[in-house]
Amino acid sequence: MKKFLSVILVLAISLCGVFALVGCSKNESKNFDMVFITDGGTISDGAYNQSAWNGVKEFAEEENMSCRYYQPNVDDNGNLDADTVGKYIKLAVDGKAKYIVMQGEKMAVAVDKYAPQFGDVNFLLVDAAPHAEGSTTIDGFNNVMTVTFDTLQAGYLAGYTSVAKGYNKVGYLGSVSDKSSASYGAGFVQGVAKAADESGIPVLCDYANYDAEDLDYDYSFTIQPVYQKITISKETTYKVKVKNGLGSGVYADGENVTITADKPAKGKAFDHWEVKSNTEGVKDKKVNISSDKKSTMNLLVGDCDCTIKAVYKDVKTFQIIVAKSADLSLSSLYDTYNVEENSTTLVTAPAAESGMTFDHWECDDKDAVEDVNSPSTNVKVTNKDITIIPVYVKSDVPTFDVTVYGGTGSGSYRSGDHVSVVADPPKDGYMFYKWENVDNQGLSTGIAMTNEYCYTTDFEMIDRYSSIAETMYNNGTQVIFGGGNSQAESIFTATWKMSEQVYAFGYGYDQSSMGNCLTSVVTDYRVAVVNALKDYKGGSYYEGNCSNNCLYVVDMSTQKTYKDKDGNEVEDKNYNEGYANVYKALGDGTIKPNLPADDVRTVVNSKCMTLNYWVK
Repeated sequence: MKKFLSVILVLAISLCGVFALVGCSKNESKNFDMVFITDGGTISDGAYNQSAWNGVKEFAEEENMSCRYYQPNVDDNGNLDADTVGKYIKLAVDGKAKYIVMQGEKMAVAVDKYAPQFGDVNFLLVDAAPHAEGSTTIDGFNNVMTVTFDTLQAGYLAGYTSVAKGYNKVGYLGSVSDKSSASYGAGFVQGVAKAADESGIPVLCDYANYDAEDLDYDYSFTIQPVYQKITISKETTYKVKVKNGLGSGVYADGENVTITADKPAKGKAFDHWEVKSNTEGVKDKKVNISSDKKSTMNLLVGDCDCTIKAVYKDVKTFQIIVAKSADLSLSSLYDTYNVEENSTTLVTAPAAESGMTFDHWECDDKDAVEDVNSPSTNVKVTNKDITIIPVYVKSDVPTFDVTVYGGTGSGSYRSGDHVSVVADPPKDGYMFYKWENVDNQGLSTGIAMTNEYCYTTDFEMIDRYSSIAETMYNNGTQVIFGGGNSQAESIFTATWKMSEQVYAFGYGYDQSSMGNCLTSVVTDYRVAVVNALKDYKGGSYYEGNCSNNCLYVVDMSTQKTYKDKDGNEVEDKNYNEGYANVYKALGDGTIKPNLPADDVRTVVNSKCMTLNYWVK
């Protein structure tokens, strides 16, 4: 009986968990005319989900239709699987939905896969187009209508507004390989030129494609240890000599130093540490180490100079061979570890080359490697040599090169990677002082070391694209726009590092919550959803632009007055005549921004704007 009740309870909890995921509605009915499926975010995200959901609700209310939303689960990395979305599509279909609305690129593959299965249901996909997974070919279906936005016009509004608000040094940071970014950027510089020529005031516009091969900028940076003469130190210092290991140097009294034994030779294994005081009258036991049995331990510096020696014992050993390939030629070897039989050793893959990233380990003995997907993993050796091969692939996100002069740790790393660096031992008469890091423009890299005053330390690789925005700001740029590219948040990152007040210009939705946001050009999902549903036609697309009020800039108004809640005519303090005229001209086609084939400089012809194009 208890077992039966337990099963019932588990089922009840499971069902509650399922229905907790599918949103909420005032309507108790299981059937709904319209269903909005979020991209995994909430309908109160202050961005695209909320705006699209507001459009669904508005249309449903006008047409006297019922509606609800579903919020699918995302995985630990924030990814949304197409089959997961498919379950909610089927749930909506079972609920007799006439319309299913979704937004964003995350939903493109799901619509491509499931819309053909439900030909009687009308799908609306906002700001994306259906395509199969791994394909760039857009597929059209008779029951799918897509919503696009005129990003040329959006960029034009952002450029015009930047100057109209009084700034004469503006910038665009974008991607040469992203069509959306190219469109936003081209519109931006043309809008800047329009505003500059109207005002007659000279305007400088920086323009940088951060992933262009000919970009006049280098994201790599260097790290190096700084040593100082012992005589300069005002603290009491002691000399530490490590034999058969790392950690030699001169250190301040009370400093905690990590000491690591060298890797054992063939037929040897680390056994213990021997310590000896090198200061007359101070006994050896004053050498304060945390363990004499661990190959990596800590020394608390004080009382005496000392020598610390790693001692090895004779044992039967086998090799862990880290190689580029299975041929095991000398040129293919990365590293070797001599280890005792039936032991486990931590092995770390060499740092990736530029543009690459570690993917997995290959090993004939599948049970030997604890985690084949981790660059640092335990490898178990029983009674034979083991060869493991680290496999690298082209990184799908930016990588940044780090060169360590006077130490180890050089490599190519992605944002979020853990990087360890170790300084070379100092020359006689010198002691390690601190780490120094600088990029190739002489600017701070922005990395935060765990302890910059320790000869062995680590840090987490950060987004280096913010450095190009920093350079723009340091050169006097006041506002930078990054519409349409995946690294636009790097601009906001850079604004917080400046001592003067500088701004980022947001896009897509109102990004004022990010701070240091001058304003944002908004692609209005709410209006676009309402308009598209009113004029729904499967197999077609609806373009949001200035002619149908699907674009606008926050805090910029096209109307001189508005009516308050009491019906009184009130002057709109956000009205800007120039902006209003440009908005109207974009809407009726009087102004038609151009999209260049490759170089944005070809679309600019301005008397008052100078375009600083960042190429070598």
